[in-house]
Amino acid sequence: MRELDEISAVAIHPAIGIARIGNSSNDYFIGPEIPGILAQIQHDYRDPQGRILRQAARFRLFGLDADGKIIKELSADDGDITWSVHVANAKAAWYQFVKALDLGESAGALSSDTGGIPAVACPRRNPKIHGVCRSDLVIDPGPRLITGRNLNADGSQPQYAYDTGTFHGVPVYLGELRTDAKGNLIFLGGRGHSSTFLPGPPPGFANNPGWHDDISDGPVDATIQLKDGRTYQAIGAWVITAPPDFAPGVRAFVTGYDLIFETAIQLDPSLNPARIGFFEHIYPILERISINQWVNAGVALAYGWGSPADFTNPEFIARLSDPGDRNQPLRQAIFQMFRNPDYQIMDANGWPPIYGDAVSLDFNTTDPHEWMAILESQYAALRRWADGDFVQDAPPAIKTWTDLSPAQRADGLTRANLQETIGGPFHPGCEFTWPMRNKILYGAPFRIKRRAAPEPDYGDELTSSIAMMPGGPLDGSGPGAITRWMACPWQTDTASCLSAYRAYAGEYLPTFWPARVPNDVLSEDAYHVLMDPQSSIAQKQRAFQVSGRKKWLRGIVYTDTTPSARLQEPNPRQVFVEHWWQCGIVVQKPGPEDSGLFPKALWVETGRTLPENPNGAVTEAVPSHMRSPLSQR
Repeated sequence: MRELDEISAVAIHPAIGIARIGNSSNDYFIGPEIPGILAQIQHDYRDPQGRILRQAARFRLFGLDADGKIIKELSADDGDITWSVHVANAKAAWYQFVKALDLGESAGALSSDTGGIPAVACPRRNPKIHGVCRSDLVIDPGPRLITGRNLNADGSQPQYAYDTGTFHGVPVYLGELRTDAKGNLIFLGGRGHSSTFLPGPPPGFANNPGWHDDISDGPVDATIQLKDGRTYQAIGAWVITAPPDFAPGVRAFVTGYDLIFETAIQLDPSLNPARIGFFEHIYPILERISINQWVNAGVALAYGWGSPADFTNPEFIARLSDPGDRNQPLRQAIFQMFRNPDYQIMDANGWPPIYGDAVSLDFNTTDPHEWMAILESQYAALRRWADGDFVQDAPPAIKTWTDLSPAQRADGLTRANLQETIGGPFHPGCEFTWPMRNKILYGAPFRIKRRAAPEPDYGDELTSSIAMMPGGPLDGSGPGAITRWMACPWQTDTASCLSAYRAYAGEYLPTFWPARVPNDVLSEDAYHVLMDPQSSIAQKQRAFQVSGRKKWLRGIVYTDTTPSARLQEPNPRQVFVEHWWQCGIVVQKPGPEDSGLFPKALWVETGRTLPENPNGAVTEAVPSHMRSPLSQR
């Protein structure tokens, strides 16, 4: 009871929770809660019928003392908890995605060659719908409250469902609330349904008139009345519903946590680490390059198993973690491979091998943002590492929930949620996009600022100066304000996120978001060969080789017989809208018996039921030099 007596405030964690859609009718799993640990999901993230499970976001309460230190996790054992969540989907009523508006070039620039570059102007989505009728484009079911233990456990209680919001007069389900045995909040998002009320051509890349999806976001609040009668309004959080994670555990080159932690440092410089530890700050950047070998064949060739730059090789790691002078030339050489995030020069060959926020696929481009750089804080840490200014710490130990202190639990919840999201490039993005890297969006580190008054109408076009101004759309958020910047519907962007659109860098690279939208995968057939004790070493090597990897979007965007070739018909985005849940999920599985020839763990495409050429797709290949530019993707 002493800890309860010392409580002077309460906060919700994670500060930002990530839910993910799935088309399973009622089955779900809880998203990551301890950094580095994924839930072990039966049937590889699918229900017995092969439908994808929803990822739930679970929120907990923590008590803080007078100094703001977290001292106790709170539950229904300590008092009565009432949760309130208000999510909405405002995509169709927002502005079109054209380019990240926080880029310098988006604000316009002068040039002696061009006579001036105009500022980016984003027109409204659904511009033919005017005035009060535009409210029909916002799916807003209002807030829901829930109090108690194990409520709505089977999803049968309608008062906790977000199913009263409508789109153009048609009800749309955005998710529901539940609680667990401790009274913690469980939020479930939508089921991946997207449709349109307009006849017309198949959907395009990101801005589709008449379309909606069931993505949402919004504020999470709670009050707790402790058993001694004290009542606290908790420091609020935010929930974001995102598309499925098609490669759980494969982390992006830059994670969402990395990105938002950088804004946290801007808000609170004391968060900037005084010392750099190899395994704490450096190795995660390097390891992610190699772990993406399971979702992109070009990465596998350059940085994967057996390559000279395999950052998972223990002998290589030993050299990289040594601060001595003997290995400084190696550290410096690796550091020089990373693009400088000041974006002063073009650097097509730098790391990471990904497209950038301003990608155009124009052979004559002079924009350094054609490719992505790591964050400024990461680049600064790598520079110190290259110079030998770091400590040779130990790899982090895997802990259980009971091993963690209340403060470690609270921090770990936010970190675990956001480490499995993508921090760029933003064109527009996977779970969220470019506003998340601007400190004006936050009231405190990791806490999205609430909008205190009704949001004004910004006019028929949104420009960089309007978007970034005080009082503008980033300066305070309400329900639906985070996801409205994303593609509408989400499937059209996901089906467009490919690799090597132009063959100037090879068949596989650069890429976009392979950690969430895989490019090239080890198929289940190949895995069976690798694990079959009757297979010869030669057969196993052929099954494992990169040239045999399958395109994840085969049958939608690619033919199966010619993996690098694009399909002409039907429209791949329309096919993905209907068949997204039949694509494979890349999960970690044990490798062959330890022979040193293959990794001990493999990441394998599982659960795919999509026909190789659904709906009679025409399989005539389009030569790489004739592929559509990204602006038309």
